Amino acid sequence: MRKNRNNLSFTNLLGFFIVSILGCINHFIYELSGKNTLAASITPINESTWEHLKLLFFPFIAYIIFEFFIYGKHISGFLFSCVIGVLSGMIFIPAAFYTINAVFGQSGFIVNILLFFAAVYISFKVRSIRIQNGIDQNKMRTVPALILIICITVLFVGFTFFPPDSSLFKSPV
Repeated sequence: MRKNRNNLSFTNLLGFFIVSILGCINHFIYELSGKNTLAASITPINESTWEHLKLLFFPFIAYIIFEFFIYGKHISGFLFSCVIGVLSGMIFIPAAFYTINAVFGQSGFIVNILLFFAAVYISFKVRSIRIQNGIDQNKMRTVPALILIICITVLFVGFTFFPPDSSLFKSPV
């Protein structure tokens, strides 16, 4: 069990850096791709809060898929713990962003980057706690985890091209 905890600590740290770097790079991919439709599906196309959730979701999912085949397939409930982790980070982003904007009037570039890094940290911390405490030790949760990943991906793609009329989906003025 101790070996698994050491592996988890290492993969959390590695994952934090990889997801943070990929998320920062993804911020610019859509423009650099010449506004490619495929890039639009997985990277932000504007400055809306919704689009910026892609910066966390897609790099995190890519990392955990990679990690699953190396390490995670040996941990019962691994994928479900990861999905709960990334959802926690995704909830944190708009909650913190809108709270800061309500209190201070705006958040600023540096604060927004720090919020992203905090969301990445929260995602890995929540999944780590769930794995270490055996909260999701049920292989039956793998299918719901996959369904959640697919549903969130479909929502990202759909709302990228057909955004609802809500401030969450609009670029700040």
